[in-house]
Amino acid sequence: MLHLNLNKSKAFSKESVSFFLSGSKSISQRALIINYLLDIIDMPDNISDSEDTALLYQALCSKKDKFNLKQSGTAFRFLLSLFSLKSKSCVLTGDTRLLERPIRLLIESLQFMGADILWLKDKVIINKSSLIGKEIHFPILKTSQFITSLLLIGPYIKNGLKLNFSKNTYSKSYIDLTTNMMLQCGANLKLDNNSITVFEGQYTQKIHVIESDWTSASYLFLSFLFSEYDTITMSTLNQNSIQPDSHICDFFSLVGVMSQFHNDKLILKKIKSINNPIKIHWDFCNNPDLFPTILIACFGLGIELVANGIHTLFYKESNRIDAMKKELSKFNCVFNVMSDDTIYFKPKKKSSKNYLYTIETYNDHRIALAFSPLVLLGFRLKIKNFHVINKSYPSFFHDLIKFGVEIKKTKR
Repeated sequence: MLHLNLNKSKAFSKESVSFFLSGSKSISQRALIINYLLDIIDMPDNISDSEDTALLYQALCSKKDKFNLKQSGTAFRFLLSLFSLKSKSCVLTGDTRLLERPIRLLIESLQFMGADILWLKDKVIINKSSLIGKEIHFPILKTSQFITSLLLIGPYIKNGLKLNFSKNTYSKSYIDLTTNMMLQCGANLKLDNNSITVFEGQYTQKIHVIESDWTSASYLFLSFLFSEYDTITMSTLNQNSIQPDSHICDFFSLVGVMSQFHNDKLILKKIKSINNPIKIHWDFCNNPDLFPTILIACFGLGIELVANGIHTLFYKESNRIDAMKKELSKFNCVFNVMSDDTIYFKPKKKSSKNYLYTIETYNDHRIALAFSPLVLLGFRLKIKNFHVINKSYPSFFHDLIKFGVEIKKTKR
């Protein structure tokens, strides 16, 4: 259990503060697969320090035949395709929630191409086989990672691969991230609006350096918004990033946080005397991981939020919609699930700051990361299972201390 309190004397000790963020988790994991297919195991510079990335790297380096991937859905899906391609007999397992997350369509697609995969309740068994490229049609997907998993191995599949998908595919921006990296590394692709053809061949260039993680940066945006600082600096973030979550700058500009880039540094400054909007409509179709951050920002500022494009959030490390609803109910907020793709949120005008709020994290790193900055508004918080942040941003609580937050660990 982690107790968070604000020490105002420490919060005002500096005019500015700097942060360094490790590499993008999404880019790091794609880079590891691409480099592996080039027979390169060395880590790229500034690789993500997340547990998810470490689990994938360990599996790629290991000679074992059983891999516990814990909560890493990305590693699970990427390795399913990679080990099927490499005809590696092995077993993939993980936490209970991992095996409950969407996987069926990816397994069926690999089986259609010749993979020998047995999907059981608590594990997936991959047997030796040989993949032959086919044309595969995907309906509306619960995760874009099915497509990315297949795309990454596409150049090495006999006869290549063609994937057709709906124009309404969620998180298509992450498919674009994948194809961008593949093209940079020498893959031969044909990109159409609703299909991607990967021609048989190979990668010719490895990934050398990983840009820092924009999703992690969103929690520093949130902390800065709630803090007394007038400016902070983050490194190393690209203005023309290929990461979809770099659009977090657009949201925070609406609430008075201005982003300025200087070389590889992002400087945040507050605009004085801004009138915040009463209500914000936001489409999360291409940025679902930003939902908890933006929702908490709206709560902290007293802004209503209509959120669309949230369908995939039911299938994350937790049912993220249900988890956010339950935790925000502790602050007496209105949280209505209008459909499987839309929610309406209205914060209570004034929540008590004398009460000690216990935040359940549901084994979901983004719940812990999003709620913790509320301490900077004067809320007293207890964060349960706080170690869950290791999945993506293990140094976050250390960074939160720089804003003047006092942290105390207890057993209960």
